[in-house]
Amino acid sequence: MKFKMLAAFMAVVPILTFTGAISAQADDEVRTDAAAMLAEAVRMEQLFAELYNNRQFEELGARYYAEDAIVIPPNTEPVRGRADIVEYFRSVRDAFGEVKMGEPLRSSTSGSLVSLVGQASAHNGQLRAVMHELYERQADGSLLAVHDAFSFRDPLR
Repeated sequence: MKFKMLAAFMAVVPILTFTGAISAQADDEVRTDAAAMLAEAVRMEQLFAELYNNRQFEELGARYYAEDAIVIPPNTEPVRGRADIVEYFRSVRDAFGEVKMGEPLRSSTSGSLVSLVGQASAHNGQLRAVMHELYERQADGSLLAVHDAFSFRDPLR
């Protein structure tokens, strides 16, 4: 009887060990993918600033925003859809001036989503903003903003 129990236990141990190894490998892959997605989102922030500052609004729309994205600027109605977002940023570019992105304040991932809370400045640093972007992995593998909200911390003088 003891031999049968020992044999059964010995048969189960390698399976449990193998299952644990697969689970650890899957956890490592998820962490690696999450880190890659976060790094990509930070690069997207820099891409936004580059395209916006260079007035490349059509490219900004195509490379940064999903077709059904929404932008929530301060003190105004939400801007829905890539085409309207492009027109919004085109219309405010001269008033805001060039933007400079700061370091992220908080970031997280969940499945195909990346949430990034960050800071930016405009008007030669006189206008500081806090923003929240939500990026989503698209069917083609790209990461695009689906939600972009920002608020100003300072009045423009």
